[in-house]
Amino acid sequence: MLNDLFQAAWKELSLAASGKQHPFNFFSLATMGKNAAVRQRTVILRGISENKSLLFYTDLRSTKIKQLEHNSKANCLFYDPANQLQLVFKGNIIIHTDNEAWEEHKYKIEGKAVNNYNSLLPPGKPIKNPLQVERTNKLHFALLEFIPVRMEYLKLKEDSNHLRARFRLDEGNWKQTFLVP
Repeated sequence: MLNDLFQAAWKELSLAASGKQHPFNFFSLATMGKNAAVRQRTVILRGISENKSLLFYTDLRSTKIKQLEHNSKANCLFYDPANQLQLVFKGNIIIHTDNEAWEEHKYKIEGKAVNNYNSLLPPGKPIKNPLQVERTNKLHFALLEFIPVRMEYLKLKEDSNHLRARFRLDEGNWKQTFLVP
């Protein structure tokens, strides 16, 4: 049964990475900055690698990049309200800025999405008019690869027999155990 839960979780994540209609497409990423300040933000799942890494994009000048350069540890939270399924991941993030994976994803950015990575000023800088953001031809694009080392699965049920499990990567194998919900 544990393996079925593990496979089902990854199937849902794969569906989310392939389409915008899945609740897991948008998820919460938490990173830690200096002075142990935790920052959370919503990001978009763009893909899943063969080794079960989660892929998403950011502006290379964003605060999260500075935080990840200082500390690569991060958490990801996915929640599907219709199915009352929550997945929480712990892991590390690799920043890709000039390699084959980065190139592949850079060419997927089209149309208005380019504006997420081409502002003259970095994200978070104060401006006077949000309708007049200056743009440049340079893309400040980074591909982030989240490498999970732990996943917690929580399925809420109406009869209060909730189902909770932990999956932990240990020397290349996912160790599995049920947890008290």
